[in-house]
Amino acid sequence: MNLTTSTAREPIASSQVQTLRDAGVLIEDHRRGRPRYFDGRFLAARDLIRDQQYFLTREADLGQAAGSGVATGLFVQEGGQPQTLVVSSGHGVTPSGELVQLPRNIDVQLANLPVAEQLSARFGLSRLPQPPLRSRTGLFVLALRPVEFTANPIGAYPTSITGQRTVEDGDVIEATAVVLVPWQDDGGTDALDARRGRAARAIFTQGTSAGVSANVLPLAMIALQNNTVVWIDEAMVRRELGADRGDLPGLGFAPRGLRLAHLMQHQAHLADVAPPGSTRGFPAITHFPALPPAGPLPAGVINAEDFTQNYFPAEVDVDFTIIPEDELPALIEEALALQPIDLTAPTESLDSTAVMILAPVPRVEWRAVAARVGQGATLAQRVVKPAAPNLIAQRRPFEILQKLRLPREALQIVKLGPADAEWQRLARLNNLWFVRRRHLAYRDDLAGSYREITGNDERVIELDLNTRVAKLGLTPRYEAVLKVATPAAASTVIGLLAGKRYLESPVLTAAALGLLTDAIATTEQLTGKPALDKTQVLGVAAVLGEPEKNEALWALIQRESRAPIPAAELLGIASGVAWNVQPVDEGTQAERVTKRMDSLGLVEVWAEVFKNSSAKALTAEVQLLASKRYEASPVLSAAALGLMLEHVQRDGSIKDPALVTEVANSLLEPIASDVLNKYLQTELRRPMDADTLRELVKTVDEWRPKTNTVTRPTRSVAAPRAAAKKSPARKKS
Repeated sequence: MNLTTSTAREPIASSQVQTLRDAGVLIEDHRRGRPRYFDGRFLAARDLIRDQQYFLTREADLGQAAGSGVATGLFVQEGGQPQTLVVSSGHGVTPSGELVQLPRNIDVQLANLPVAEQLSARFGLSRLPQPPLRSRTGLFVLALRPVEFTANPIGAYPTSITGQRTVEDGDVIEATAVVLVPWQDDGGTDALDARRGRAARAIFTQGTSAGVSANVLPLAMIALQNNTVVWIDEAMVRRELGADRGDLPGLGFAPRGLRLAHLMQHQAHLADVAPPGSTRGFPAITHFPALPPAGPLPAGVINAEDFTQNYFPAEVDVDFTIIPEDELPALIEEALALQPIDLTAPTESLDSTAVMILAPVPRVEWRAVAARVGQGATLAQRVVKPAAPNLIAQRRPFEILQKLRLPREALQIVKLGPADAEWQRLARLNNLWFVRRRHLAYRDDLAGSYREITGNDERVIELDLNTRVAKLGLTPRYEAVLKVATPAAASTVIGLLAGKRYLESPVLTAAALGLLTDAIATTEQLTGKPALDKTQVLGVAAVLGEPEKNEALWALIQRESRAPIPAAELLGIASGVAWNVQPVDEGTQAERVTKRMDSLGLVEVWAEVFKNSSAKALTAEVQLLASKRYEASPVLSAAALGLMLEHVQRDGSIKDPALVTEVANSLLEPIASDVLNKYLQTELRRPMDADTLRELVKTVDEWRPKTNTVTRPTRSVAAPRAAAKKSPARKKS
């Protein structure tokens, strides 16, 4: 290798240069000229400086070839002290190709006025001198700027006979400066949150840089209110290294890095606007003038009562469907190829926009949920209407005439079916996502019906299963399940029990039969006739899909791994769900009940019952209030407390657990109390406040179930029982 001429460049003779210039095939880059060294040449400082500039230009060109952005680190967050920011170590490349680097984490003092103002003026980052940072308000871009300065003075010899020796800086030191760049938006005086949304729309839908120089590396956009940080948004301006080189060739779309940044910025902005636990809905345009083509949704977007929404504009078509949660990332990645949703676009543009709301479902529960809401092989989806469809400005003339001629029907409460109830449950999930839909010409009216196809001989599978069940001694329970199952349910039961996990575990086979037997018994209690449908079978499959989450079942599986379980015990497991008893820590259970009563505003009532109950009665009370039915219904909990408090006020204490059993029996379905049933119906539509629950406890006489066996004391025993109230607070059994 010849280090003087290199191996990749071919030298051209001076006589050929002019010929190539005249032909227009010689392209020169005047930025990349360098001194040519030879013996006898006189060198001056300018020659060596030009040599350094040549290599700096080459490095910058190489940096631009790889793309700009953050290579690693350089994250921004609020500091521990007021009016400070912390920038983590890392390095990146500016759009002009210069390298910027922070070797360590640094604390940025926003009140360091001289440095920030001098850098802004020197670098030309603002047209006019900015006001002092201690009173600054608005949007700013925190960025890194490559700089250099001279240092380390040394002696300089004279350049002439009569000249004098001088002192000059001997080194040029490269450094990185932290700067604040004012964001040149409309400068509105409204809330900084509104300006945040407008800035996001300008960046992600219009490609605006708003005066940010190519010589700086943006790290985050920050909002200041009198020099106090209001919010920090990294995804607004931060880009990863090379992300701007992922554009789709020739189609005019934004680079993938920009689309992904829009999604990340929307997630961060949404988390600030609607923190976890917030259920109050709002129109998206109040905070987001533009939405990414896919993104998360705040809680409460869909009104589960009438399946309406006010998040998207009324012109946008919105559908609701389910998706396995492990397929959600792929669908989001696909949607990122589409344009953002500009909510400020004309009505004609929004009218041709369609959105799909997705409810992620765990893979283990997918078949059960799809069976409850689906229609065979057809994709289950539901139309979500706008919450304000009667706005005249958004109605067609024919619809207006219809409203004028036809009276509006009164809203009727219709009892929901299983599919509607499942849709309502899905609509209340807190992890819903939306994706923009493509407009494709396709037909969905293909003739045919749903059929399950398998590559194995079902007769062989069924015979093998019958043989295995007989060896386990479970044939009576297996035949009892198939006898009342529908054809689809029977086929699903056979497919379930023939699975690999069930072949390897007799306990899982017996547990599946036990849960199926319990499902049949539950159906018989509700309808008077034993039956088993496919949905119930898929529900059992979902429960047994993750056996490690059921402590009782997992204990049986662990025991089976050590030694086989006797056939008689397997038959007992397959005969019901008596085995499915979870270990309960009574102390922890009582604490959980107390916390729940505190959240319902009934802790004082619970404390009165608690301290006046014997140990045995208290155990029964805790188990009753900790059961799933009472945990799901504050009204039932308040009713039970009201009946128990009546015993305490009448007798002075509750000693016999049988009294708690009487209370539980009086509240079994169906409850013979119209007033209490109205409370329960109201509870399904909206949460009950603490005042209403306390009033329910005080007015037992107004809603007491007719089947309640609790009787009022006679006058002959009223006096002694009144005296019993003066006894010690806690009674012993």
